[in-house]
Formats: sequence, structure tokens, C-alpha cells
Amino acid sequence: MKKMFLAALAAIVLAACSGERDYLECQGLSLGLSPAVFIDSLENRGMAIDTLHSTDDQVILSRPGENNYSITVASRNGAIFAVQETYRATYNDSTRFLWQRLRDDFVEKLGRNPGVPKRNDDHKIADFDTSEYHLIVTLDNRSVPLLTVLYEMKEQ
Repeated sequence: MKKMFLAALAAIVLAACSGERDYLECQGLSLGLSPAVFIDSLENRGMAIDTLHSTDDQVILSRPGENNYSITVASRNGAIFAVQETYRATYNDSTRFLWQRLRDDFVEKLGRNPGVPKRNDDHKIADFDTSEYHLIVTLDNRSVPLLTVLYEMKEQ
């Protein structure tokens, strides 16, 4: 009985220390995917690569005929290190509502409250920071209503 208990305890400790990274998700896709698979999955969902503004290390995708939403995927050494979603809106209240909804969703999903270094109706930042990733939700309604979500994986 004692050996079974020690074996079970060792398995639990081994699983806890396996070094498995907890990847964020963007559009339901893990940021742990290779850049090619991540981009292909977005293309299969109807997004297209903006070949004019994309480079080898930074790919910009948007839906054809729309300019109010885009995703920028930055990669280095065959891995995604940052993804930015950009929402452009036609009026300020829609981006304020979206900022609050995204912030609340991330609070629920991540189980933590963000740091909020700037907060007023037209400029808000929610900054989620852990040892593995940095997630920033930024609202900037000062000239053109704009909301960005930046997902950054930290070096391990």
C-alpha cells in the first residue's frame, strides 16, 4: 500500500513538473501551434494574408472586403511569440463595450484581475502578466475608435 501511494505521489509530482507551457488561445487556436499551422487555420476560417504588408516574420491577416478586424502574427525561430488582434469600429461606444467584454472574459478565463495603468472612457488598458505570457487589451478612442489585444509569449 505504501509503495502504491509513493508511486501515485511521484506520478503527480512528475506531471506537475513536466515543464508543459500553458499557451494562450486566440480565435480558439493555441499560440503553441507552429506559425504555418496557425496561419493556415485562420485562412481556413475565411481570413486572407495581406501580402503587401506581410514579411517573413510578421503576417497580417484580414477578411477580404473588411477593414475593421485584422490579426498580426509575429514569429521567431519557428514559433509564435506575439499575436495582435486589431478591432476598428465606427463609433466609440462599440469599442468601449467590446473592451469591457474582452477584459471580463480574460478575467474569467485566466482567473486573475489585470493591472489597469490607464483608465478613462476613451483610453483604457488591461494588462495581464504572468511568468509565461503578457496579454494587453487596449482601448484608444482618441481619434479613431480602436481596440487591440496583444498576446505575447515570454521566452522560457
